[in-house]
Amino acid sequence: MSDFEMPTLMMVSHGNSGNGGDPAGDLARSVAADWNGPVSHGYMRSNPSLPDQLASLKRSGHAERLIIFPLFFSEGYLVFEELPRDLERAGLGDAVVLPPALNLPGFDDLVASKIRAAAANRRWRLDEMSVFLVPHGLKTLTAPLPETVRFARQVQGLCAGPEICIGNIEGKPSLADWRDLSTHKKTLIIPMLAGGGTHAREDLPELINARDGEEIEILDPIGQWPELPGLVLDEAGRHVARLAGMAVPLGPTGGDIWAERMARSA
Repeated sequence: MSDFEMPTLMMVSHGNSGNGGDPAGDLARSVAADWNGPVSHGYMRSNPSLPDQLASLKRSGHAERLIIFPLFFSEGYLVFEELPRDLERAGLGDAVVLPPALNLPGFDDLVASKIRAAAANRRWRLDEMSVFLVPHGLKTLTAPLPETVRFARQVQGLCAGPEICIGNIEGKPSLADWRDLSTHKKTLIIPMLAGGGTHAREDLPELINARDGEEIEILDPIGQWPELPGLVLDEAGRHVARLAGMAVPLGPTGGDIWAERMARSA
């Protein structure tokens, strides 16, 4: 099957903070070998910008059949409001938008497996460790986002034993208060971030402020986990059907962002 017959798969992320690499581009390159069609990426707050990339796809004829994956770990304004609006403005309102990373099928299992693997590597018992989910957060937050709380409960159910805590990069509860938020001395940090930008390289270590003798394990940002591309490809493939020799998106199927928006407004 030739490339032009497959839908375009596009990765969309917030952007880069400082010299933060290219998380959406890195993910696009990771999935490209296993997606027999065009692959693209764009950012909502940096370059290449999402509107510019959508326009480029339209000019090249690769936007008619479009599947988008939001590399986000929350369900906020950018994902559920701005992204759909950008698509509508580009005349691409019929694009399939996959759930953000937080809601991908199998994502909670992946995080639970990473917790178990980290505990085994450190020879920690699960019931003697605190696990911190560390999303970006918002400066205005006074409590964890509901979706982060829900996800923490899902992981807790899949990985019985460890204490699951939440510490935001920005807002409350802050990762800076992690010693007061947890009850165990063995601590696993899971950065719910798209890549290794300023938040991961500088802000996170500063907030943790590790002291001599503390037992702390910091995982790579989730956006860099080698297992993530497989979850994205599995979900994208679920939205593709092969009809009369052509591969086309099925459109909303009950597991994409449009279905989630309808559920919210019901």
